[in-house]
Amino acid sequence: MKIKHLIFGVGTVGLVVLVMLVLHAVGVRAWNVEIDENLTVTPSIISFETVFPQEVLLRPLNINFSQSFLNSWKHDDVEYRIVQKPKPHIDSAEERAYCEQNPLDYERCYPTLCPFLSKTPDNSPENDTGVPAFHDPSDPASIAYGRIAKSDEDLSDSWVIDLHVPCFEGQCAQDWASFVLSQNPEANPEDYMLDPALEHEVFGCDLKIEVTEVSYFYVVSRTIGFWQTHTAFTSSIFADKLGGSMTVGTGSHTRTITNLPGNGQSRLFGAWYSSIPKKTNNQNRNSIDKARMQLLQQLVAAKINCAAFTCPPGVQTIITQADQAYATGTSGQMLGLSGQLDVYNNFGDPNPIPPELGPVGGATPAQSQQRANKIFWNQP
Repeated sequence: MKIKHLIFGVGTVGLVVLVMLVLHAVGVRAWNVEIDENLTVTPSIISFETVFPQEVLLRPLNINFSQSFLNSWKHDDVEYRIVQKPKPHIDSAEERAYCEQNPLDYERCYPTLCPFLSKTPDNSPENDTGVPAFHDPSDPASIAYGRIAKSDEDLSDSWVIDLHVPCFEGQCAQDWASFVLSQNPEANPEDYMLDPALEHEVFGCDLKIEVTEVSYFYVVSRTIGFWQTHTAFTSSIFADKLGGSMTVGTGSHTRTITNLPGNGQSRLFGAWYSSIPKKTNNQNRNSIDKARMQLLQQLVAAKINCAAFTCPPGVQTIITQADQAYATGTSGQMLGLSGQLDVYNNFGDPNPIPPELGPVGGATPAQSQQRANKIFWNQP
């Protein structure tokens, strides 16, 4: 999968430093194009204000699902990583690429601050991997990893980005070594002393939040065409999983669906085989009832799918909305929800039906049509 990224910048100035985590203009464009469908990151600016050598400053960084991701019943989880790159003076794709190849060119690239930034996850749940301060940014082990998942009820990650302010060689306090080793016992404290020649330079580091994988709920479902033509299997599921009865609508406008045996007795098959534009007497339905019939067919199939195979919580929400729209909604609302349910009914069609539900058998459309009670649906 293509890796998508959102860029933040971090910078320091001299011994008394100002450190900021900034969502740059380039990052905004990348966000709008690639990330917005998956994640949101707040705040857009994290300021450490003025800091001093060996000071430790902590700031929150929250990574959440975007609203569009939350609204999607299909999407379950996002895996991402937080990586570090040299920071260019001019924030552009060309300059970022240049600084990755030439990090010591201080005319175009900031001296790196990356080794001194740690990323600490919230560990709720324990599915993220942090990075301590005083590390080698080029080491793959210095990449922080995170995951948020609807199925785990883990909808956001609260990271702590902290700066362990470095000192300049020859000016470090006596406890410098213990300061470094308290964060990373495997670090060599001398490797993290800054060159005094850089004392008045601005330091920087770009943090990138990269989406590495997006996963979907595993869904089994079947279309209207399947349920209306597999008479015996549909009847079995309707009896075993729904108790032989289903209600559509809410409040004062509900219809109870049954599946009585005999020709012309099944309201269940009648819901699928009744004409959308016309009643059984060939009179045209009004526009509301046309939309209601279209919604009815998808809604009944969706309810059977959820009963037979279970379904994601987001689908249950759509079904609730569809029942409300069936009763009191506009034509536009009914048609919109019908389309959403159609997507669900088709989405899991390639996945196999669990064998414990029994044999599916062949399609028997003629039998289903004979059993259909179409007269009942003259008043949907």
